[in-house]
Amino acid sequence: MENIAILKQLGFTEPEVDIYLSLLQLGGSQASAVAKSTGVKRTTVYHTLKQMASKGYVHVYFRKNKRYFYAQKPNRLAALYSKKLDNLYAILPQLQSLEKKEMQTPGLRFIETLDELKEFYTGILYEYRDKQYVIIGSAQGWEGADSEWFHQYRIDRARNNIHTQLILTDESKLLNPEDPSLLRHVHYLSEQYSFKSTIDIFDDKILIVSSELSSMAVLIEIPVMRDVFKAVFDVMWNIVG
Repeated sequence: MENIAILKQLGFTEPEVDIYLSLLQLGGSQASAVAKSTGVKRTTVYHTLKQMASKGYVHVYFRKNKRYFYAQKPNRLAALYSKKLDNLYAILPQLQSLEKKEMQTPGLRFIETLDELKEFYTGILYEYRDKQYVIIGSAQGWEGADSEWFHQYRIDRARNNIHTQLILTDESKLLNPEDPSLLRHVHYLSEQYSFKSTIDIFDDKILIVSSELSSMAVLIEIPVMRDVFKAVFDVMWNIVG
């Protein structure tokens, strides 16, 4: 399941994930064998394989006038995405110079679906690399939508050297990992303070995640409100610490 989720985050479609994993297991094969392995129609598999070849996900070889498809080696796949990311970082100054300044504080954004929320957090992994942010929340409320994905997010966050300070509800102790390698510094509230929402406080925005909202989350990009929430966090941190 983790393999599937990560490949989808990289931009693989669902059929591409199934075909890529199948080719890794088969060690290369004709489209007919891939179709049999995945349960996808041969015509669909062949069309998808051509698209994957154009993206560099698979290689095509000819033997006795027959096409054989091989999955791109995982380490080369990682290098492919690393190169794309390096290219993006290279043009970041140019892109930022084009960005309209009035777009810096758009206000409120409602995050309607779990996939949108995951996309937001995936962006944080790159935006906050080698930085830190603070959190007030509930482990149960935050993880509830997809515990496996959010568990992996903690690991990926630490890999990107993102440090976090967290003020959590007392009941969060039941789920909250204590592994120091996750780069988290946690204080717990007393039992009398219980809630299910989580507030992530970043340098320029606030994300409120709650199962009780009509949307999955609300993103607030209003500097003065962010400053108030950060001040509240600092007061709470000093009190509960």
